Amino acid sequence: MQYTIVLEPNDEGGFTARCVEIPGPVCQGANKGEALARLREAIGEVQQAWEADLHRTIQSLSSEIIRIDVADAA
Repeated sequence: MQYTIVLEPNDEGGFTARCVEIPGPVCQGANKGEALARLREAIGEVQQAWEADLHRTIQSLSSEIIRIDVADAA
């Protein structure tokens, strides 16, 4: 899965990275690579939390999980 990342230089040095599609995680690093690596980790943690929440919801209901593909808008 691909995400849109905004990578900005900080006035005091280093970089800040945030994900357009997932509000919340904002990560900083001494360089672009470090900021992106931290953001990748944060996005992974958000995805795990979403999945855990989904499974808790499904366990409390009589539902099934299915996956669908959605074409990119661009």
